[in-house]
Amino acid sequence: MLTDHQECDVVVTAVAPVGAVVDVDGHEGFVDQAKHPSWWSDTPRPAVGDRMRAVVLDAGRTPPRLSALSDDIRMARALRHTAPLERLCPPPPTGAEDVEWAAVEEALGTPLPADYKRIVQAYGGGLFAGTLWLLAPGYPDAMYDLVAQTAEREEILEGLWEAGEERPRELGDRDVRLVPWGFDEGAGHFLYWLVRPDVEPEEWTVILNEGRGPLWESTPVSCSRFLLDVVAGTTTSFYFSDLDDMVDPERRYRFVPNAEILG
Repeated sequence: MLTDHQECDVVVTAVAPVGAVVDVDGHEGFVDQAKHPSWWSDTPRPAVGDRMRAVVLDAGRTPPRLSALSDDIRMARALRHTAPLERLCPPPPTGAEDVEWAAVEEALGTPLPADYKRIVQAYGGGLFAGTLWLLAPGYPDAMYDLVAQTAEREEILEGLWEAGEERPRELGDRDVRLVPWGFDEGAGHFLYWLVRPDVEPEEWTVILNEGRGPLWESTPVSCSRFLLDVVAGTTTSFYFSDLDDMVDPERRYRFVPNAEILG
């Protein structure tokens, strides 16, 4: 059975003006003409027998809809860990408030990863695994607001670096930014995206600044993968590797919204 965001190799078995029927390991799927590169470029139109890489967009349709566009494949890779996270750590039954993402991204001066948007839409801001706070836009307390913390952390870090603290080597030149997305309030660790101008948001990775020292830790995964690994206990981060000794098992798989904790 196919699932949403599944990436697979497919073989074209039939072609029509509206798209192509494909075989996916014995399952039938359909690639709409606008979801094939030939719709957007000089790539040859699909032909029976063609093999290509595709991703499942909607497994619930008959037949399932797939895309062979590189942008959709990249997006699916980014969203791949949000569904397992929601199964392991269910979102609040009421969901979260809608976010005006265009306004948020304009304020930040950068687009944001699709997996982060999906998580915020499902959970809102709050606490994962009893330790990791997710920043979200629009929260009245600046400590938990994505936009406010981005401005505050930039000012704090610039002050530290001007005072002589060593910049993390991952920043390289001055075109690289750090945008915070989460933190451990108890220890003070901050989690950032490593934002490079030539890298799509869906390919941003995580870098952590320890709360009571100058050390940095780079983890080459998306924020959703980082969250999933922390909750599941499979993280490679030194700073979240001892949660079994610190967090009650009942809290490990529970998300607590900001409103429940802070009022």
